[in-house]
Amino acid sequence: MPKLEGIKRVLVIGSGPIIIRQAAEFDYAGTQACRSLKEEGMEVILVNSNPATIMTDKDIADKVYIEPLTVEVLEHIIEVEKPDSLLPNMGGQAGLNLGMELAESGFLESHGVKLLGTTAETIRNAEGRQEFKDMMERIGEPCAPSELVENIEDGVAFAEKIGYPVVLRPAYTLGGSGGGIAHNREELEEILSNGLRLSRVGQVLVERCIAGWKEIEYEVMRDSNGTCITVCNMENLDPVGVHTGDSIVVAPSQTLSDKEYQMLRTSALRIIDELGITGGC
Repeated sequence: MPKLEGIKRVLVIGSGPIIIRQAAEFDYAGTQACRSLKEEGMEVILVNSNPATIMTDKDIADKVYIEPLTVEVLEHIIEVEKPDSLLPNMGGQAGLNLGMELAESGFLESHGVKLLGTTAETIRNAEGRQEFKDMMERIGEPCAPSELVENIEDGVAFAEKIGYPVVLRPAYTLGGSGGGIAHNREELEEILSNGLRLSRVGQVLVERCIAGWKEIEYEVMRDSNGTCITVCNMENLDPVGVHTGDSIVVAPSQTLSDKEYQMLRTSALRIIDELGITGGC
């Protein structure tokens, strides 16, 4: 697929420190992205808070800023460097959140900066718990009973309605940050309070717990023309309820029948296409 015309200076957001929710694959992907952009003749400006990464090596980007990954820092760099495009995807959840804040505030538009990769609307639909749930219902993909809450009282009321245990999933976080499984009201209030604090938009999805179910993943790629492929599918040796960071994942899946594999593959392709994601999911 040909590159977009008119892109000459790209600001890439790095992923910062390597933690369970943002591991070394983001550094590797960001490094490859910087190299690919330079091969296409673009000037690459990188900002990352972690100097101990491959992508901050002097030959990876044309300019490197070792700075805190905050909106204020990015605004200053954009004003100084005047990039025409911003690539937030390589920064993981932190990069996506920063890109969204800059887009929603109108800063990118006012400075003539284009958001590359997945659009702000797609990020909202994928990261916003209610938006994602509504989209799944629209295309007929089943979801566990759930409700989006913005305070502890509503969370307690819904949990008592559907019964414990419940899963708490904060919006705009990665790898289960701020979430967890609550088996009673005391645990619910503690986890929900933390989740509301960590969510960028102050929202948490309270969902019926399906711990113990088999956990299957599909890695899917989609380009801007809507062409999709499944790279692979994976099976967690541990069931739902054990954090992915603490589990072993095997590719390809080991215990699915061909009918089950094809059913889940079709669902994965429908979901990424409905979301309109450009890139990997």
